Amino acid sequence: MPTETTPDVRFRIGHVLFIDVVGYSKLLINEQTRLFRELNELVQGTEQFRVAEKKHRLVRIATGDGMALVFRDSPESPAQCALQISQALRSRSLPFSVRMGIHCGPVSEVTDVNNKTNVAGAGINIAQRVMDCGDAGHILLSKHVAEDLEHHARWRPLLHDLGECEVKHGYRIALVNLFSSEAGNPRAPEKIRRIRKKRAATSVLLYSATAVIGVAIVGGSWFLSTRVPRTDVEVAKSVETPPPAPAASVTPSPSESIPSATPTNVADLIPAKEQLTTAAWSQPASPSSMSRSRKLFAGTWRGIVHSAGPKSTWDSAVELKVDETETHWSNMTGGSVSREGPSLIYRRSYKVGTSTTVQVQATLLVHEDGRTATYSTSQLSVTGKSRSKTSGTGTLEKVD
Repeated sequence: MPTETTPDVRFRIGHVLFIDVVGYSKLLINEQTRLFRELNELVQGTEQFRVAEKKHRLVRIATGDGMALVFRDSPESPAQCALQISQALRSRSLPFSVRMGIHCGPVSEVTDVNNKTNVAGAGINIAQRVMDCGDAGHILLSKHVAEDLEHHARWRPLLHDLGECEVKHGYRIALVNLFSSEAGNPRAPEKIRRIRKKRAATSVLLYSATAVIGVAIVGGSWFLSTRVPRTDVEVAKSVETPPPAPAASVTPSPSESIPSATPTNVADLIPAKEQLTTAAWSQPASPSSMSRSRKLFAGTWRGIVHSAGPKSTWDSAVELKVDETETHWSNMTGGSVSREGPSLIYRRSYKVGTSTTVQVQATLLVHEDGRTATYSTSQLSVTGKSRSKTSGTGTLEKVD
């Protein structure tokens, strides 16, 4: 029997430049043929391509709508080649545009039946995902590649962070835009702009909910703080002592001694009602309990609240201002506030659009020291059968 041979598989790190012609699939067949020929000539004419080809450090792969170039030396090679391709497209004013993605990752080189080298692997797949996030003229890099390039002074001014982009199968890739005054596209890709708008809308919703919660807490604390319990003095003054019965008119006999005009006890001159009031002032109520009831929430509370949503977490600075006589806070609408001991609990339910219901609850729990408090929030959004919950907690400190 003939001996079964094992394919020659070599595993290594490839520095991949993935190139895609924008709108290629919409062209006629003869237009596609002409365009692809022009693209090949342009790419092969770049200096970086010729150098790598001469050193046998380059593998070329046709992809249908473009091509993939796998360099074997350094991440600078695909980046430099991409800049040269972009510059050539601008100078020649060709009737097509490309978008490019760069990533460094594992690739496997396989020798096929024609003794030609082909390449596959995660390095190429991710480079394509990076490219898919871009628009015409973009040169996008994975964060991994950008971190390698930013150690060199010549590359650092050309790297511009874009944040994360969700691609196929829910995979999220951190992207960096590579551009200069002569190459690349400085505008953020459409996918990134949509993500930013969505996050901005979510932030506005969360801010509004936080603002409503804050106002409700402040308003509730002001209402409760105005209900100062009566002091012992006020209670004492409210006690009405019945007037003494009128004494009978008695004419003393000459034999009886007439009392001195000056009383021996000064208290005898004070009516009973005033004596009771004086007694109350002699033992005043402790101001701590009265002050704590009135000023439990008064002042400015500041701190950091850590929040968690379905797909992300974030920290936000929170400031609650409580004034004994007046409260200022925007976006307060609806909701109810209830107090349980040293806690204020705010609840509100409202609708966003016609199909989404939002339920918000927040609790401000003042600690025994009166200077710190635990601030916790929760928000549940329900759209049909879909439910999304966001919660947060943190410690606030009274700063005045």
